[in-house]
Amino acid sequence: MEFLPNAIAGLRLLQQQGLRLVLLTNQSVVGRGLLDVEGLAKIHEFIAAELAREGIVLDGVYWCPHLPSEGCACRKPETELARRAAQELGFDLAEAFVIGDKPSDIEMGSRSGATTVLVRTGYGRAHEASGDVYPDLVAEDLSDAALRIGQWMAEAPESPAALPRTAGERLRRHVLGSIATKQRLLAHCQQPILDAAAMIAAALRDGGKVMLCGNGGSAADAQHIAAEFVGVLSQSFMRPGLAAMALTTDTSILTAGANDFGFEGIFARQVQALGRPGDVLVGISTSGNSANVLRAFECAREHGLRTIALSGRGGKLAELADVAIRVPAGATAYVQESHIMLGHILCDLVERSL
Repeated sequence: MEFLPNAIAGLRLLQQQGLRLVLLTNQSVVGRGLLDVEGLAKIHEFIAAELAREGIVLDGVYWCPHLPSEGCACRKPETELARRAAQELGFDLAEAFVIGDKPSDIEMGSRSGATTVLVRTGYGRAHEASGDVYPDLVAEDLSDAALRIGQWMAEAPESPAALPRTAGERLRRHVLGSIATKQRLLAHCQQPILDAAAMIAAALRDGGKVMLCGNGGSAADAQHIAAEFVGVLSQSFMRPGLAAMALTTDTSILTAGANDFGFEGIFARQVQALGRPGDVLVGISTSGNSANVLRAFECAREHGLRTIALSGRGGKLAELADVAIRVPAGATAYVQESHIMLGHILCDLVERSL
């Protein structure tokens, strides 16, 4: 067993930046009978000892012994190893970084809500060239990854000293970040998008309707998407209006509901009053934790409505939905930009289907 060039230096810098170090590894050699558990433990002990000699502490090692064909929950890109580490070591995956050289590493990180870094060492350069991996950052090696992570933390949007500092640099960073988000969305969320379109088309075909709700920018998206269904997405394709309504537009209903039942109930009350079994409720929440959207989904379930969640990569909303489309990004702006694109895609697929 050998360390790649600059691996030790990179791990040391990560630790100096206040980050803890955890190893997550697929080891199907155990399942194949090529290495026993004791042999694998010796390798991990060697790694920990060599790092300790350099003053580097490895906080944990989590590994999957299963074959790819076994369909376990712990083999990357599944997230069980990451979630187990977060629970046992007490850290938030949304604040973590996942560094790897394969699509399975990056996809696991994205699914876990972490910031992902592809290193060009190992298999990374080949996967970057083939375009089958969509990380948040790309680095030459582990040392370069540590430098980029340090800069990423310094440039966090909430930091008053956010970089880049020029208008042109900020423009480029935002556009490229939004593009990368949409590439990850295409790579990881194609099936739920198609499932959502099929659900809406079936409801409209059977005489049902689409109801949409959200707060702030998501409220505007709800109105925008409803308008596309009732109107038409493209003037080159004229068709009858499709039954859709935003639950965010009637100020009398919203203010009366908030006054009488609390703000958390403003959408649920409308779902109860206006929804019918077979209708579809689309809930839009960047955080995935908007209390009034969560309550609306609970009400929808009680009254026989189907539900579609448009969210970021975290939150509780997806767990309540029949179909969940989680935008793989942490920045609110990137999530919202993807949500309105998703609204256009769903409208296009539905109107063509009908």
